[in-house]
Amino acid sequence: MIALITILIILGVILITAVLLFFLGNASIRIVSQDQLRVLISICGIQFTIYPDKKSAPQKPKNLARCRNPEAVLKRELRRQQRAAEKAARKKIRAAKKAAKRAEKKIGIPKQYCPVPNLKENLEMVLELAKKLVRKTRGKVKIRINKLHIRVATNDAANTALLYGVVVQLVSYLIGYVERNYSRIDRHEGDLAVEPDYTASDCSANLDLVFSAKIWRAVIIIIEMIDAYDAEKKRTYRKAALREREQQNTTPRFDLKNILTRIRKDHSLWKTNLLSRK
Repeated sequence: MIALITILIILGVILITAVLLFFLGNASIRIVSQDQLRVLISICGIQFTIYPDKKSAPQKPKNLARCRNPEAVLKRELRRQQRAAEKAARKKIRAAKKAAKRAEKKIGIPKQYCPVPNLKENLEMVLELAKKLVRKTRGKVKIRINKLHIRVATNDAANTALLYGVVVQLVSYLIGYVERNYSRIDRHEGDLAVEPDYTASDCSANLDLVFSAKIWRAVIIIIEMIDAYDAEKKRTYRKAALREREQQNTTPRFDLKNILTRIRKDHSLWKTNLLSRK
């Protein structure tokens, strides 16, 4: 009996902690761009790297000169590379099979007929999803600028000065527009800087942005965006099917070039037949 009560107390504490974390905890997305772009997700202080993948990241070669048994290390490295190549091949085969199954199970589209949306229809879908994302996250997502340092540089000093003025005006306008119409941006003095560099020839930027929200709000936004994506995908496929149906039903246009070509062929054939009779 005491053991059962202890288990129930532990389960109750775990459940209360989970509920408190769900409603009071924060989830954030951090975008860092220095030498390379990195995207990290943090849930209650626990970070996960989304991009780049650790498996795809280049590994530093081992210094065999400092090893006691370089031959054994080299053999292990060759075996590791072989296993990685076999794993990548198996992963590619599984991805191809999943893509084939996914192509057969299009949402709301029969298997016999699957229209292909064009570029315009895909862009319209992306634009509608972006609008819905902005509407659903307006005022619910906090934006923090840890670092935004832009260095403007060209080969010519005059062009650098002109480009510097344009970049300063553009950055100030974007930040003001986001704060007025979307959400307040949290930043401190020195976190945001735009500087001209008259000695370099290429522009560069150091970026560190954090987008955070409550976990329960993030879950609701994700569910709503998944539903919106399904609806927009169905609408896009319906547009593509309607477009292809209209193209099939349209009558062919009057083509004078084809008619003249056929007349020439018929005339030459008639002429050859006439000469053969003579």
